[in-house]
Amino acid sequence: MHQQETLLFVCNSDGGMAPQIKNYSSGKTASRAKSCNLSALINSPVGMKKEWKRFIRDQKIPSRILDRNEFAAEFGPGITTFPVVLIKTGRDLGMLISTDELNRCGQLDDLIILLRQRLSLIP
Repeated sequence: MHQQETLLFVCNSDGGMAPQIKNYSSGKTASRAKSCNLSALINSPVGMKKEWKRFIRDQKIPSRILDRNEFAAEFGPGITTFPVVLIKTGRDLGMLISTDELNRCGQLDDLIILLRQRLSLIP
């Protein structure tokens, strides 16, 4: 039986109310996009970009977007650099796109092209 795969997009930010309140109170409301190239690529000031939503919806593999603290709580502290794109197969995690590769993406199209290339290599 083929194990279910899931794409994990892990941002270089902490999710939840406490970090948001801290950022808001310090005037850093846009800090998430500034500190994370993945967030900057897939989000606009008003939410997730439509092109990204469409791309993710059209993939055969389900996906999740996690902040680094959510990832660590669920999977442990094994990954040391963020953002990353991982593929989860059963209990195993594999690197699909590294932090360096994500940080070299200058626009959403670069990320989508890179993802299409990597996903085409998955049997």
